[in-house]
Amino acid sequence: MIPRKLPPLPPIRDLIRVYGLSADQKFSQNFILDKNVTDTIAQHAKISVKDDLIVEVGPGPGLLTRSILDAGARRVVVQLSEASDQRLKFIMGDMLELDHAEIFKTALWPAMDTNNSTIRLLGNLPFGVASPLLIQWLKMMSLRQGIFHANNKVSMTLMFQKEVAERIVAPPNHPQRSRLSVMAQALCDVKMAYKLSAGVFVPKPKVDAAVVHFEKKAEPLMPGTSKGSLDKLEDVARFYFNKRRKTMGHNTNRMAKAAPELRPILDEWIAEGGWDMNMRTQEVSTEQFCALARRLDRKQIKIPLT
Repeated sequence: MIPRKLPPLPPIRDLIRVYGLSADQKFSQNFILDKNVTDTIAQHAKISVKDDLIVEVGPGPGLLTRSILDAGARRVVVQLSEASDQRLKFIMGDMLELDHAEIFKTALWPAMDTNNSTIRLLGNLPFGVASPLLIQWLKMMSLRQGIFHANNKVSMTLMFQKEVAERIVAPPNHPQRSRLSVMAQALCDVKMAYKLSAGVFVPKPKVDAAVVHFEKKAEPLMPGTSKGSLDKLEDVARFYFNKRRKTMGHNTNRMAKAAPELRPILDEWIAEGGWDMNMRTQEVSTEQFCALARRLDRKQIKIPLT
């Protein structure tokens, strides 16, 4: 089926004026008014007419929505917007307050087969809420909730502050390696897709931005074996990255002192060569963090926060 041709796009600045749109600076929200930029974002999302569903979060004046539709998307769910198109479905509400498991469940068309579907999630996320939203979606992915059903092929193409994007994609032994790196890479193959200067946004932020593309792993390193599986990985990564310049030996002993019930498990982990105790936290692989988190998750022992 040939997609319907959309009418010419009015100047975005006029749309902002007519509909009274404004960027919410409380969340560091910034609009993109250059369709060449949003077309490039849609291109990096690998949108195809064969895709079953596109979910856009935080569309602002709708330029990215237009790029998604121009790329051939058949079904688009848009959160936080109002418009009219037979291929669009709109869900209103605050991005952080809404239950995203329910949002993504209701986003699916009734006639749509939710198994073996290709689903793409896109968003020019306000910098102030981008990281919490990503963690929320990763936890849904771990639990295979909503659009993140085990049999679905899901990708996410999301905008972040450049520094946050660098943390997400940072490999072991990279100075930007962080808790967010470990959590994202446990479930997804990630790559830096597109870097943007602050000048493409309105209002202009004080920092540059970047788009990160996530592809859900067929075999996640941290499968959702329990409701708290990814929480356990987050706790382990948070504990070690709190003292990122210390050796793994120092931090592992610190964990055992803070939670003595962990001592036998950690001693066993060390004896089995879980990691080199002379390594620094940022040198440890995602696989190693996940292996320890899986072991601790099975024991249901609480990880100290600091």
